[in-house]
Amino acid sequence: MTRSSLREYAAVQRLRYQQAPSRAEKHRLLDEVVAVTGIHRKAAIRMLRRAPRLRPTPGPGGRPREYGPEVAAAATVLWEAAGRIGAHRLHPFVPELLARLVQCDELTVPPAVEKQLRRASAPTLKRLLAPARAQYPPRGATLTHPGPVLKHEIPIRTFTEWDDVRPGFLEIDLVGHCGSSVEGFFLYTLCAVDIATAWIELEATWGKYQDRVGGAVDHVRRRLPMPLRGLDSACYERFVKRERAA
Repeated sequence: MTRSSLREYAAVQRLRYQQAPSRAEKHRLLDEVVAVTGIHRKAAIRMLRRAPRLRPTPGPGGRPREYGPEVAAAATVLWEAAGRIGAHRLHPFVPELLARLVQCDELTVPPAVEKQLRRASAPTLKRLLAPARAQYPPRGATLTHPGPVLKHEIPIRTFTEWDDVRPGFLEIDLVGHCGSSVEGFFLYTLCAVDIATAWIELEATWGKYQDRVGGAVDHVRRRLPMPLRGLDSACYERFVKRERAA
């Protein structure tokens, strides 16, 4: 039911409700309105008891939009500079990133727009970036299935809690070159990034069996300019499951 047809239906039923001779008739009419419209019973009672208030001037209703196209354009520049990450990941870095871009003359915004961009919440930032995000195809789906094995055994810490700056701790993950289908065998790239120095090592592997991925990790270890101290892997949980099942 559209909004205009709902208003017309409510006007007819409101008159019937006010002219109903008994409480039982009003109760029956109320049940009918709830069944037809699907609205809550309390909302139906309010709709039948009083007519809607007329707006003095026509308009879209609700609060006026505070963030205009200038804020959206500036937010898009920040989003592009940050590698098009999600709005909730981008939100904590908006003040610093905005200051750097303004300082380097990569972005020029009026003081009012800068103030609005700094105080925009994460949901507001997501709404502002929605038109820009719609211009790009969605990113590829993950090939790693989450599981509860490591979650119950190893404490999880976020990047904000990392205080060990020694080189040798690597973040590794597999990137599948499978196109739009994950059927059959295909090539993977093991991507290893040192957290402290951002040193990157890449190693190709045919499939993602444990022995092949383990060999790729060993090849990366041999090429590192520093000793390997630790690995943080999204695919390690599968290895743990296989070892326990064996």
